[in-house]
Amino acid sequence: MPLDSKKARLLLLFSFSFIIVLTLLSNILGFKHLKTVQNDINQIIETQNTQTAFMNKMRSLARERVIKLQSLTNEYDPFEQDNIISQFHELGGLFLENRELLMITNLTEDELTLLKLQRGVARNVVASQYRVIKLIKEGKNEQSSRFLMSYTIPAQNENISLMDQFILYQNHQNLFLKSEAQKKIKSASETVLLLSSFTIILTIIVAAIVIRNITSMLKIQSQSIAKHKIIEKKLAEAQEILEVKVEQRTKDLQKANKELQYRADHDPLTGLANRRLFNELLSHEINKAERNHYSLAILYVNLDDFKAINNTLGHAMGDKLLVNVSKRLKSSLRKEDLIARLGGDEFSICYTNIKHPEDIVLLCQILINKVSQPMFLDKHQCKISISIGVSLYPEHGKNYDTLLRVADNSMFQVKKQGKNNFAIGD
Repeated sequence: MPLDSKKARLLLLFSFSFIIVLTLLSNILGFKHLKTVQNDINQIIETQNTQTAFMNKMRSLARERVIKLQSLTNEYDPFEQDNIISQFHELGGLFLENRELLMITNLTEDELTLLKLQRGVARNVVASQYRVIKLIKEGKNEQSSRFLMSYTIPAQNENISLMDQFILYQNHQNLFLKSEAQKKIKSASETVLLLSSFTIILTIIVAAIVIRNITSMLKIQSQSIAKHKIIEKKLAEAQEILEVKVEQRTKDLQKANKELQYRADHDPLTGLANRRLFNELLSHEINKAERNHYSLAILYVNLDDFKAINNTLGHAMGDKLLVNVSKRLKSSLRKEDLIARLGGDEFSICYTNIKHPEDIVLLCQILINKVSQPMFLDKHQCKISISIGVSLYPEHGKNYDTLLRVADNSMFQVKKQGKNNFAIGD
């Protein structure tokens, strides 16, 4: 073989070897760069997804704590209250646990700022939540409910809003990282193309194929991102609609439960507590009086000659008279006193925390005088009197049945002695 031919072959071999090495080197460097970029992006996205998961869990726990407080304001059973409060504290522990896990992740300065703001608001929320629990423990359910609705829930909504801002920031970061990944991938492709431009036509063809494939992949990825955005938007809209429906459904159920509870515990005509609720409330009041060492008075009130009014004017007028009497009785009492309609024309009153024995006599006189005032029912003027029997705790008994029986017997003694008066049990 001629020397020139050998040289040509050697040159060709050297050239092809150089091309192969350069192609391999460019491909190795390019793919290594791509892999490094992809790994970095995947690690960052994985971290952000983990952070978003922790924040979503915190958001869910915050909502559950508010729901527990709402159910607590409607609960009067101390044991059930303690159970709900225990569940409330457990949710708080989970919330703090998730927050601690979130804080040890790789957070940016903006994310730390958002969490700092959220923590400041959360402290106010927790303070208001413990204020609600304190009011519940003091038996002030209505006041705790108003405080919950007017302050705690708005503050919690502000807290959740900051959590939503954190999640939204994470979503924006993910989109930004995907955009940066596209730029870096494109940059790596250009690097591979630049190195391959020094190779022969085969290298150019291969590079062209690679570029075409990468362009196709980027196009597919771009289309996928666009579809993903559309899907995310639809999911967000669907979630918003669902949350509105769930919230409305929750309100409807709460309203229905309140109505059912009210009907079960109150007299449908006068709106006063019924016998069952009075029994329960009086038992609690007796326990409180025993703990705090003060006296109670149980008044058994019966209308005089109510049957005659029913027979003369009709049951409709009789119902109106009962409503009027119940209003007069209730308006003569203090806020902390209890009153109930036991049935028919019978009422019962618990006069709590007696300061002076004379107060009982004065109360009975006020009730008798107030009820005996003439009243107008439609076009008819009516006048009715009441007979009152009184029992005292602890002198006459230490339970509901005994105290009510003594008061009932005292009331019958008044009836026998001419009505329109009161008597205190022996």
